[in-house]
This record gives sequence, C-alpha cells and structure tokens, in this order.
Amino acid sequence: MSVTIAFCTAASVFQGNRILEENIAKDFPGALWVTRLAQFAGERGIDVVTGDIAIARIQEAVLKASEILVIQEENCSLGFELLQMGAKPFLLFSAESPLYARNFYAHLPKISSIFQHRILFRGAFASASEGGVNHVMHFPSFSQDFDAVDVKWASRRFMVMVAANKYWKPQRSTFRHVIAILRDVIMRRKTYMTHETEELQLHDRRLELIEYFGQRNSIDLFGTHWENISNLPAEWRRRLREIVGNLKPTACKDKHAVITNYKFAICFENISFPGYVTEKIIDCFRAGVIPIYLGAPDIGDFVPKASFIDLREYTDLDELNKQLTGITEDIASKMINAARTFLKSEAGDGYSYEGFARHVLQLVEDYE
Repeated sequence: MSVTIAFCTAASVFQGNRILEENIAKDFPGALWVTRLAQFAGERGIDVVTGDIAIARIQEAVLKASEILVIQEENCSLGFELLQMGAKPFLLFSAESPLYARNFYAHLPKISSIFQHRILFRGAFASASEGGVNHVMHFPSFSQDFDAVDVKWASRRFMVMVAANKYWKPQRSTFRHVIAILRDVIMRRKTYMTHETEELQLHDRRLELIEYFGQRNSIDLFGTHWENISNLPAEWRRRLREIVGNLKPTACKDKHAVITNYKFAICFENISFPGYVTEKIIDCFRAGVIPIYLGAPDIGDFVPKASFIDLREYTDLDELNKQLTGITEDIASKMINAARTFLKSEAGDGYSYEGFARHVLQLVEDYE
C-alpha cells in the first residue's frame, strides 16, 4: 500500500516525529496509540510521520501530497496545510471535551465535513456533518501487557483523588457574560459554550467531595496547583482553604503506583457529556481500585455496571459514605475482578493503545 500517514497535532512536544518515541508519548494520557500505530503500520510497509515532517518532505519532493492520508487532531493547522497541498482528508479525531476544545466543537459541522472518518465522543455526533463515518471514541488508556498488582484490601487507605486544581469556569460577572454573548452575536462568532454546557461541568462536584471527605479525614488528595486556590470562586475558597491546607496535596508522578494503594478513587470527568469516558475510570480498573464515577450519562454503555460505583445512585454523600464503609473485601474483590475481566475482553481492548491503533490501521487498509 503506497501511502504515508501524517499525524497532525498542535502539540509542539509531539512534532518532529517525537510522538513516535515511546519515552515521550508515555508521559501524556492517550498518546501511546500513535506510537503503536507507527509500529503496526511499519510492519505493513506503511510509514507514519507527524504533520510537520510530512510538509517538509513534500517541499523537499521526497513525498507526494496525493499519497498522504491525514489524521488530524481537532482543528490542527498542520492538517489543513497538508490538505491544501493535496493530501487526503482521512480521519478527524478529538479526545477532549467541549469545556476545553470549545473552538473545535463550535466549528465541528464544517471541519467534520472534510474528513471521511471521524472518531468523536458520542455527544458530538449530532454536530458532525453528514457524509462521513462517525466512530465512537474509546479513549486509549493502557497497554494490554500491563502487570496487575494487587494490594491487600485490609492494608489499603480509604479514598484518593488525583486531580489538578484547574477550575475552568469563567470568573466574570453576569453583566460581562451578557456582553460577551452580544459580542459573539454581533461578530457572528460561533461559540459552543452555552449555558447548558456550563451547567454540565463537574468541577464543583469534585470540590464537594473534597470538602465532605476532607472534613472527615478520609481522603488523600494528589495533584498540582493546590498550593494556591485563588482561582476558585470566593465561596469555594472560603470552604476549602483550611481543608486543602490540612490535606497537603502533592504532585503525583506515577498515578497507577499511587492509587493502587487505596480502596476507592474519586473518578469524575470534567463534564457530563454523552460518551465522554476518558482514561480516569480505565486507570482505576488497571490499578485495581474501585472508582466512584460521575461523568458520561451513558457510562453503562461503555463499562460493566458491576465494576464501579455510580454517584448518581445516591441521594447525598452521607448515603454514599455509608455504602462505602459497608463494602466488604469479598464485594470489593468481585468488583475489581469485573473491571479486570473487562479490560481483557474485546470491548475493553478498544481502550488499549494497541486496540485503538489496530482500529485506525484497519480503516487505513480499507481506505478507497
């Protein structure tokens, strides 16, 4: 097959073919699938390069643009430049939520119309244009050769949360918010950040659990930027200042090594968005810790119900706390085994770097 795959991303750390280096890709959630893709494709005589390298090779007359299939992350300019040079618009994908990729989601109808295949979270399908093939995003999160390390239930600490202090919500008055909306309307500038989307963010729910379990000294908090909580709304600063100070959160260099020592992990997505299931719950499955999950409203379509605790099933945190303290080692073992069995299943393999890469490579081999 005489094609070259150009992986186009705006992340400068990955350009110059650096994402194909395992020691670099492994430090970024979801990136190793590209390294695996290059390995698998290479076995079939298909070259994989980053977008900047593809552009340089076209300019040097080493590659023909017509022989390049573009895999584009969101609205990366390198991909569009390759398309203008004559490369083929093969695959568009996004592994980010509307909270942090607002511009992409606002222009998704137009961008998606260009590409033959789109790998997106299910909630984005309604905005994607007709004419292409939509595939459900399964966030690549682990290698199938992972070692399962189990810590005895009785020796584990109670609960952990690994999350940086990145409160997203705009800190502006209602007046300024209205002015911003009017500006967008007058300038005909698209925005995906509707009031409905704002209401679906889950950062406040994370803070609620830090407050509740922090007051009871039953949670350990890891993550960056907690030493300064001035980015939080005034009410949360008041409620959490002493609690966060007592928790003394530190950065987490090896998430898996940390959370495997706990019974439960707070596992909240950034937003409640259909199909938005990221590495967070898969990390818990791999580590053998029971996730307390809140995020995708259709989470039951993606992972077994028996493998996690769904926060939506509890009327308040007192009820949740009572349930958690009543979970026996036998019950916990069944939940952890259900999660590990899922990872080894065909459905679970879709979340592996290898499974995701094989899926993309199959699309390439089927390309007409």
